[in-house]
Amino acid sequence: MTSTLSSDLLGKAMIELFGSWLLFGVWFHLLLALHMYIKHGKSKGFPFASISAMAAALLILYSYLVLNRISFQSVYLNHGYLFAIFLIPASMEYTIEQFLTSETVGFKKWSRYVPFLICLIVFSAIEFSFSNIDFRPLHIQFQSGIFSIPEYFAVIGCFYWVFIFLMMIHSYRNILFHNPNPAAEKGVKILSMIIYGNILFAFLIFLSIVFRWEGGLYFTAFLATLMAVIAFLRSQAQPNLFNEILPGLRQSYQTSRILNLNLEELNTNIQRLMVEEKIYQEENLNIANFAERLGIKDYQLSEYINAYLGMNFNRYINEYRIEEVCKKIQEHPKVNLLNLAYQVGFNSKANFNIAFKSVKKMTPSEYAKQIKFEQKK
Repeated sequence: MTSTLSSDLLGKAMIELFGSWLLFGVWFHLLLALHMYIKHGKSKGFPFASISAMAAALLILYSYLVLNRISFQSVYLNHGYLFAIFLIPASMEYTIEQFLTSETVGFKKWSRYVPFLICLIVFSAIEFSFSNIDFRPLHIQFQSGIFSIPEYFAVIGCFYWVFIFLMMIHSYRNILFHNPNPAAEKGVKILSMIIYGNILFAFLIFLSIVFRWEGGLYFTAFLATLMAVIAFLRSQAQPNLFNEILPGLRQSYQTSRILNLNLEELNTNIQRLMVEEKIYQEENLNIANFAERLGIKDYQLSEYINAYLGMNFNRYINEYRIEEVCKKIQEHPKVNLLNLAYQVGFNSKANFNIAFKSVKKMTPSEYAKQIKFEQKK
């Protein structure tokens, strides 16, 4: 009798201790989200990271509710964890891509939030249209042998979560597995931990739901909190860690997007278009239609010009235009400069003057006067 009582007391003490840790995890992730938003809210990537932290807090909260058998009258409050499952992968993907690229991540990337919106709409439609469907709280569902609608949503969300991060592994394969940049080594390790950690969390939640494994939920929440605390403490101990790893990762990301190209062939094709076909004379030339003629993506052309030619696309095109202008001025010093500017592809006098001065460090008229003076000698 005494032994049984001691075991019960020990069990309750363990539950209370673990419950305290879960509550700590909830508050820690909420404060972490607030900290990132206040301190880095205007920096690329951090707003999405804040959303991920809040969603993680929500998942840990539901582990605490299951542990303590707490439920609500509202269906949405009982199953809010579903929306967190769909929010985390979308937000994490945006966070990582914003950190890796120096470009602005376009509106199309918001499409990753479409599954979250679909989940919300379909779940609401089912809840309002079918009053006889079982929407019992998660801890009661775990005691039943029948799979419920919310659990199907959770399983789909876990598959979506894993799918997003598997696609990231594929997209960043050259960074993760074939990275020649030693400066990115530490960053690659951290990126790998984030990606594989998310796959692990999604897999554990999937196993917990499918096999009614409450301990899996608690373990996932415990592990997520532990990793978040360690990451935060490390970032505080090394305040410059982010600034140390980001340049190497960004450089690797830029290089990785052109590693699969035949660079020698690409250079030959670019020279053909520029020297033989003189496509720089086209007024509406842009990086998209240039890349299309080369049979590559516009971001690949951008990265090639940046990484191997040391300039951006506009500068590269303008140098060819200015070079032709200079040749024509040398041939005919009294040529009409504005007409000449339009002939080589400039669409305005202002753009022509700015580009010319940027390349030659003088205005077109000053250059023409210099040529006239030299030819008179």
